[in-house]
Amino acid sequence: MWETVVILFFGGVKVWSVFQAKRERLRIWQAAAESNDLVVETTQTWVWSLHLKAHAGPLEVRFEDTRHKDGGSRIVVVVRGPLGFTAVKIRREWMKPPWAREIEVGDKAFDGAFYVVGPPRLLCALLDAETRHLLIDVNAESRGMEIVDGEIRAETSDGQVSNLLRLLLEIGRRLAQPLDAVQRLAENTKKDPKAGVRLRNLILLVHEFPGEPGTTEALRTACSDASAQIRLRAAKELGAEGRGVLVELAENTIDDATSAQAISILGQNLPPERTRAILAQALRRRHVQTARACLEALGDSGAAEDIGTLAKVMALEKGELAAAAAKALGSTGSPAAEPPLVLALQRAELADLQVAAANALARAGTTAAVLPLKELAEHISHHPEIRKAARQAIAEIQSRLPGASPGQLSLAGTETGQLSLAQAEPGQLSLASEPGGELSLPAEEVP
Repeated sequence: MWETVVILFFGGVKVWSVFQAKRERLRIWQAAAESNDLVVETTQTWVWSLHLKAHAGPLEVRFEDTRHKDGGSRIVVVVRGPLGFTAVKIRREWMKPPWAREIEVGDKAFDGAFYVVGPPRLLCALLDAETRHLLIDVNAESRGMEIVDGEIRAETSDGQVSNLLRLLLEIGRRLAQPLDAVQRLAENTKKDPKAGVRLRNLILLVHEFPGEPGTTEALRTACSDASAQIRLRAAKELGAEGRGVLVELAENTIDDATSAQAISILGQNLPPERTRAILAQALRRRHVQTARACLEALGDSGAAEDIGTLAKVMALEKGELAAAAAKALGSTGSPAAEPPLVLALQRAELADLQVAAANALARAGTTAAVLPLKELAEHISHHPEIRKAARQAIAEIQSRLPGASPGQLSLAGTETGQLSLAQAEPGQLSLASEPGGELSLPAEEVP
């Protein structure tokens, strides 16, 4: 009997102790609600359950016990956000499933802290600099924070309830504001301190609101952005209106990648003399991407002076720039490109150049290139890619011969340089067995 009395006594003490702790937590919640101008609607106090519901304007707030081993409070702010907001999910990065695809807003600190899914337009419009800053603060000061199903949820110790509630209410008010997506994206494009965020918002404006006055205004403003990548994207989207900005970026001596992209976008709208000047500067500074873009542009022009420039670069450079110059020479389609390309076939120390030269001759070569290509294919046993490129080039040259079909040109192993029209089928080319270098017609076709 005494054992039962002892058990009941200590059990009662424990229940009373828990009940008092619950009352103290409720007092903390009520004080936090009052200090943040919330109107309390209902409270519920049981030994094992505690609940408080309040509201602040359109925001509904719930205080709940946590299941954390050290106790604490859970605050939930219900947000009636814009259309599509219930599909937004923002959780801590470590909660992201391995297969999940997330949205990144362009802020490395934020993107590294959170796993975000939902409509990209809505997310980028809502997650401006201040909102991201608040979410990062809440993440640092709470045990767990997430936005799911239109609710902002966070857990903390009882001593931090009032401060955490203040932050959550501020986030809730920002997310619940009426939203004009074009206006908000345009504002983010102009004002956000993170270049990645500005660029992401600009891209969304262009893709989802093309031709809108707000989009055009944002593009014009972005042409003066501190970020070269943003200026590049804006100028590209503006077309002829942005051409001056693209030329400035093309002549930029600092950012190799941006300069190369600007040159590629401009194409033939960049005068050849400027392209040659930029190329010379890029070669001096070893801006490889810019130099490659210039070589491609000169290859598209096909002017005699440009062919000379390309041939010189191919002869002096090594590696990818020599190969790029060879490819550009092939793009010209000019007979003047053939001699330097044939010479490049002999640079055995540069396999990549030999492949590029063979591929270029496939586009610009004549029958004069067939024998050098054949010799290259026969003498390269350790490099199948070169042999393949040389043989393909021969086949392409054959296909361009008048009256011939691909594959009709055969290279005999007797006397090099002998070409004749086969008597079996007029128009077919083959290496003759007569003296080297003769081009003959069948007797019945001789005029």
